[in-house]
Amino acid sequence: MLGAIILGAFLLILSSSDIAIEYMKKGLVLCAGAVIPALFPFMVISELIVSSGVGLRVSSLFAKPMHRLFGVSEAGAAAYILGLVCGFPIGAKTAVSLYDQGSITKPELERLMTFCNNPGSAFVISAVGVALLGNKRVGVALYLSVVLSSMLVGIIGKYFLGYKKESSPRESIILPREFNVKSVTDAVQSSAVSMLTVCAYVVFFSALVGCVGALLSRLEAPREISACIFGFFELSSGVGEAAVLENRVRSVLLCALFVGWSGLSVAFQIMSVSSGKGISFKPFFVAKAAQGVLCAAFMGVFIKIWLGDSLYDVSALPSYNEESALWLCLPALSLCVLLLLCLALPFMGRKSLPKSRKKL
Repeated sequence: MLGAIILGAFLLILSSSDIAIEYMKKGLVLCAGAVIPALFPFMVISELIVSSGVGLRVSSLFAKPMHRLFGVSEAGAAAYILGLVCGFPIGAKTAVSLYDQGSITKPELERLMTFCNNPGSAFVISAVGVALLGNKRVGVALYLSVVLSSMLVGIIGKYFLGYKKESSPRESIILPREFNVKSVTDAVQSSAVSMLTVCAYVVFFSALVGCVGALLSRLEAPREISACIFGFFELSSGVGEAAVLENRVRSVLLCALFVGWSGLSVAFQIMSVSSGKGISFKPFFVAKAAQGVLCAAFMGVFIKIWLGDSLYDVSALPSYNEESALWLCLPALSLCVLLLLCLALPFMGRKSLPKSRKKL
């Protein structure tokens, strides 16, 4: 079956090579104009947050509730929080960095992968809610659905994925290496490699989705089927196709489904970031499929009890404006605060860190 799929993709791209080339150009433009500016600084700063130890200080504020809800350690809380604020693949990259540092175990890394990779607030609220659906309130409801569904998946995973119970929040942390100039250069180099991999997946799936779209157009397939196929492969194409459906409720629910699932392209990005760690990705795919369904279910509840007739309000212009710019700035502002803490860390001293921490 896998061979048939690969052969079919080869024949599809070969028969529509001009379309594939055009969409690869669009993918490269998307990488240069949106993906790299939006992700690369966050990747570097998240690496610095982990390597400096400031992430441990910040995540300690959420250690107890995170441990009770998800059964993760204090370090694991940092991966989940950064994943929610900055979007994928920052959550996965932070979790892998913590594992390489020795702060979390392999079972905890595998479990974190199931619920710490989510689209960021800027993408869901501004790109999907304001720009595509023309309604910031719908975007906020979508992001709340993402947060709630990821939390529910994490809670379910704690009890039903068969992992051993992790140690208490302050027993599995080790002191980070000395933070110096080399830490900055290592963070930039590691993030550059990860960024190149992410862009490669964006370009490839742009070409594949473009060829699939051309085939569906020739077959005159219903718009809903096209949206589902696009959303399965690539998130932005899926929500873009779903946003133009005439049925508003169906359009928003499909957007929620795709945002929860996040697309095969993102899944491969996560697998690439986590390659060589020896973890199983079966729980990841099951969890993302479940999160897609749960996200759509939560969105259905929000439509009934909160949005109501405001669901059909499309007063927000699908373009850049000051209000959407504020939402785009929130993740950057959050990470700037953490970076300032990181720079101030050498002047804080290490006496405030718990003395009872021990290596795994």
